[in-house]
Amino acid sequence: MTRMEPDRTEQLTIEAARSHLLTRAGERGVALEVFAQRQSSTSVQAFGGEVSEFKLANRQGVGLRALVGGAWGYSFSENLSRPALDRALDSAVENAELTAPERGAALVAWGEPPALDLYGEGLSGVTVEQKVGVALALESAAKGADARVTSVAYGGYQDGDVHGLIANTQGLERQDAQLYAMQYVYPLVSEDGQTKMSGDWQFTREFTDLDPTRTALSAVEKATRLLGARPAPSGTFPVVFSGECLAELLMLFSPMFSGRMVEEGKSPLAGRLGDSIASPLVTLVDDATLPRGLSSRAFDAEGCPSAPLTLVDAGRLSAFMHNQDTAARAGTVSTGHASRHGYQGTVGVGPSNLMLRAGETPTAQVTAGLTGVRVTGVSGGHAGANPITGDFSLEAEGFWFEGGTEQHPLEVFTVAGNILDVLAGIEAVGDELEWSEWSAGAPAVRVGALGIGGS
Repeated sequence: MTRMEPDRTEQLTIEAARSHLLTRAGERGVALEVFAQRQSSTSVQAFGGEVSEFKLANRQGVGLRALVGGAWGYSFSENLSRPALDRALDSAVENAELTAPERGAALVAWGEPPALDLYGEGLSGVTVEQKVGVALALESAAKGADARVTSVAYGGYQDGDVHGLIANTQGLERQDAQLYAMQYVYPLVSEDGQTKMSGDWQFTREFTDLDPTRTALSAVEKATRLLGARPAPSGTFPVVFSGECLAELLMLFSPMFSGRMVEEGKSPLAGRLGDSIASPLVTLVDDATLPRGLSSRAFDAEGCPSAPLTLVDAGRLSAFMHNQDTAARAGTVSTGHASRHGYQGTVGVGPSNLMLRAGETPTAQVTAGLTGVRVTGVSGGHAGANPITGDFSLEAEGFWFEGGTEQHPLEVFTVAGNILDVLAGIEAVGDELEWSEWSAGAPAVRVGALGIGGS
C-alpha cells in the first residue's frame, strides 16, 4: 500500500497551520509560539448622499516566535502552504540566533481564561445594503438635524470579524472570536462666518444596536455648541475635564504604567510602587474582561488569562502592567498585558480597557462654582504628550465658565501641564463614565489649576 503524500501547495487553515508548525518545532526541538489570525472587515464612507468609499478585506496569517538560547526570533507568513510555513520556522530560528538573550524569556502553558462573549449574534445575516444604509443614514440625519450643518466631513461604518489562536510547544492552546461594528460622523457647521466641526461615534458587538440617528444628533449638538467661540484667556485657571477628554489623556500616558517602560527607565513612576501619586479620589483600573469594552479579550497576546488590574488605588500606585518576560525580570507574575499588533508584530506591553473609576459627585455638580475652563477635547497627542516625563502641551477645545455657569465656547487654545500633577490635583470626580474611541474611560473631573494658552 502506498502512503499518500500531502499536497505541498495546499493552503492550510490557520488551525492546520498551527498543528503543522508545532509538529515541525517538536521534531526539531525548538520552543515555538504560534499566533494566528483570520479577519474579514468592511469599511463604508458616505459623502454627498452617495457611497464615497467601500472596502471589503479578508486576510489571514501566522506569526511565529521561536525561543533559542534565551533569545526571541520572530517571523510571519501569509502563505499557509507547508513549504512556506517551514521557511517561516527556519527564519524565526535564524533570527533568534542573531538576537541577544533576554533574561526571563519563557513560553508558558497558562491556566484557563475567563469566558467572554465578544462575538454576539455575528454578521452573517447582515447584508451589504444594511451596512451601506448605516453610512448613508448617518450623513442624512446629520444634515437634516440643523440648518447650520454645511456638510459632513467624515461619516461611515466599519466592522470586523476576527478569529484568532495562540499555541506553543509547552502545550498552550487558545482560540477566540471577536466581532465589532462601529459608526462615526463628524459634521461641519457654520454661522456668522465661523465654522466648527465635532463628532460622535458608537461601538457595539451587535449590529442591531447601532443607532445612526442618535449618533448623528449627538454629533451635531456637539458641533453647534462650538459656534460663537471667543478667544481663550491665557493664564492658570481651575479646569473641568469632560470624561471623554480625560480618557484620551489617560490613554496617551498609559505607557508610564508599562513594566517595560519601567524596566527601561522611561517611566516617571519607576521605583514608586506604593507611593501616593494621585488624589485619593483617583482609582485607575485596566480591565480586559468588560463584555462591551473596545479592547476586551479573554487572554493576552501570549495566551495569559485576562483579569482586572488596579494600577492606582485611591491615589496610591499599586501595580504595573506586565507580560511574561517583563514580569519575570521584575520578580512578579504576568498581569495579562502582553500586546501584539497582529501576526506581523512583536510582543510588547499594552493596556486594554483603561478607566478611571467614577466617583460620587453628580456630573452636573463637577462644574459647580467654576470660574475657569471646561475642556472637552484635546488633539496633537503624538507630538505634544511625553509619557517619559508626563508633560503635555496640547491643542484643546472647551468652554469658559463663570460662577459655575457656562458663558461661551472658546476658540482653539492650548492646555499645558503634567499628567501626574493633573491626577494629584483632582478635587472632584463625576459619577458618570464616558468612553473615548481609544478604549479609555473616565468621568468628568475638576482640577485646581492648569495652564491655559489662549490666542
